[in-house]
Amino acid sequence: MLAKPIYELVPYGYFFLGISCITLANNYVPTLIGVILFLLGANIWRMRSEARRTDHSSQRVKQRKRRYYYEFKPFIIFISAFTLMQWTQNELVSVISILLCISAGVILSMRILNRHSHSLLH
Repeated sequence: MLAKPIYELVPYGYFFLGISCITLANNYVPTLIGVILFLLGANIWRMRSEARRTDHSSQRVKQRKRRYYYEFKPFIIFISAFTLMQWTQNELVSVISILLCISAGVILSMRILNRHSHSLLH
């Protein structure tokens, strides 16, 4: 069993390794490995977030179809935009990618606040 400080850093380690692979290599294989590592970190983060939710289940939107897309959406937007920014040298694409990364951060922040809104109110 991992010590709690190390355990809490695992998804962020995957995020860092994934982004590092994409940033440091200009080849398809390291980029693919980086995307996979990033999404593995996203999956760990998603499972922990789901387990630690403090909002009441009756307040949640019932989703059966596309649930995983909904959960992974900010991570997919971020890693797609980041990869696009790394692979293209076009200024317009870079600006759009930065805006997409910011929107992914906003979506993720809103979800975090919503999922822990009960504990913030009381």
